[in-house]
Amino acid sequence: MRNSVNIADYVGQYVALHKAGQNLFGICPFHSENTPSFSVNESKQIFKCFSCGRGGNVFSFVMDYDKLSFPEAVAKVAEFAHIPLNVDVGPTHQDDPATAQQKKLLQAVADLGHHILVNTESGTAALAYLTKRGLTRQTLDHFAIGYLPASKTLLKTFLTNQHYDYNTLRDSGLFVESQAGELFDRFNDRVMFPLRNEHGDVVGFSGRVLANGDAQAKYLNSPETALFEKSRVLFNLDEAAREFKTSGGAILFEGFMDVIAAYQAGVPNGIASMGTSLTATQVGIIAHHTRQVTVCYDGDSAGQHATARALELLAAQPQLKVSVVVLPAGQDPDDFIQSHEAGAFAKQVQSTLTPISFQLHYLALDRDLTNDQAKLDYIQAALKVIAGEGDAVAQSVYLSQLAERTGVAVTALQQSLPAARPQPAAAPPVPDDQAPAPVAQAAPANKYVRAERTLLALAWRDPEIARALHQRQIQFPDAGYQALFDAWLAYAKASAAPTTAGYLDTLAPELVAQATDVAMMTVPEQSEAAIADMFDLLAHSDVQAKLRAVKQQLHSAQQLGDKQAVSELATQYLELTRQAKQMTQNSGGQS
Repeated sequence: MRNSVNIADYVGQYVALHKAGQNLFGICPFHSENTPSFSVNESKQIFKCFSCGRGGNVFSFVMDYDKLSFPEAVAKVAEFAHIPLNVDVGPTHQDDPATAQQKKLLQAVADLGHHILVNTESGTAALAYLTKRGLTRQTLDHFAIGYLPASKTLLKTFLTNQHYDYNTLRDSGLFVESQAGELFDRFNDRVMFPLRNEHGDVVGFSGRVLANGDAQAKYLNSPETALFEKSRVLFNLDEAAREFKTSGGAILFEGFMDVIAAYQAGVPNGIASMGTSLTATQVGIIAHHTRQVTVCYDGDSAGQHATARALELLAAQPQLKVSVVVLPAGQDPDDFIQSHEAGAFAKQVQSTLTPISFQLHYLALDRDLTNDQAKLDYIQAALKVIAGEGDAVAQSVYLSQLAERTGVAVTALQQSLPAARPQPAAAPPVPDDQAPAPVAQAAPANKYVRAERTLLALAWRDPEIARALHQRQIQFPDAGYQALFDAWLAYAKASAAPTTAGYLDTLAPELVAQATDVAMMTVPEQSEAAIADMFDLLAHSDVQAKLRAVKQQLHSAQQLGDKQAVSELATQYLELTRQAKQMTQNSGGQS
């Protein structure tokens, strides 16, 4: 199945790749960087980051990127390639018993709330409220929206009857504990919106009070629990992520009601933070699922300020392509949807600004551009933003926008444009075998290491070299390279058509990075003499290693007074010394 998927096509969903020499390069999705050091080799179907050291085949990428097991990664790649597996790979993630119990409890509460809303007389008023707001039954079912009546013990009674114990109830976040230790339902007379993690598990709730009043908060969220961290949860991510590839990435809203309204208006790829400002953690989670984000916050002043803050956080993920929707007349998404015909919102979110265009708009907020000083201050601030754009064509577009907004000629603005702050120059593409070594591994610092790496790479593509190394019983000085060679012999023996990508699947996880590092090398054809010299180098290194070991053993035997061991080890030492001397003479005196 691996051979049916081009690793560049799969990785390209998350990393913008460009051709440089024999490989494709991009910004590494596993760590923060500005200069591309992430490389994909299509001929070998492997990837490697020369900065953080991660590497492997397409399954390795999925396992690292999505934190999945090997069978789960295979299933995800199969889904991408539309290849039926016809096997059950098991659950997508494993939970400890306490966590599994909490998830089961929260799902039961979500099911109960939805049942009460749509099937019971107790939910009639809440259902009427939601229907009046324009939500259809299909939308209510899709988001599992529910209702919990005005009772302080309904949930406690229901869950106790389901055999959940006191500690499990208390840890769920669904109850308020009195000083005496008694539990009371936290959510009373509230419409319930289940909050799910990226895997689709219910981890908490947001409850909207049905009867408006000053005595209680309009919205009440579950408190922080072992499962629910507001800074990590993005509403609807589990469902929206399925739409990102076909819908142009994620649309980021301020609140979950915007997400729900957008879904009903034909925009299924909406997500939202949970009633708080966007966090860096949430941005990182978004970047793990898509390369494109459109920010669609409220059109009022507060919403535009929130957009500016969100753009600062999103800029920290250079692999994200970010755009902004500015809604007219200060409307929020729900207002816009309610006041326009069907399909209008889906068209509106396609009309976007770049981050710089938005900044030009944002900087003009709350400024009186009929006032000369205010206009000059605005122009100065806007020109600083435009100067940061390195593309001359884009700069020209933004200068035209600024000219239209201020009435100042483009030529005058161009002359006043400050010099752009020097940006770090992008590193020129480097040959594969000269790329920076990963942090976790030493660079090939001497001829022995270079010989090991070269012979290992040659052995993977030439069975005769692998056979000769094995028959001569030459040992690689580095234990890791020896383990890789032994694993290759076993893999090649069992495989009719061995490939580098297939070989990586057979390795222990701690060997994959080192193997990928060698596999990414560009090794030219070697003459027979050059190969013979490398064989001799490894043999010489092996003898030197044995000499050091025997010398240490001989010293220990002498200290212990073991005459027989001293005699035997001395003989071995003399023989190894002779071999080493002979090798030195054969190599022309070089060591």
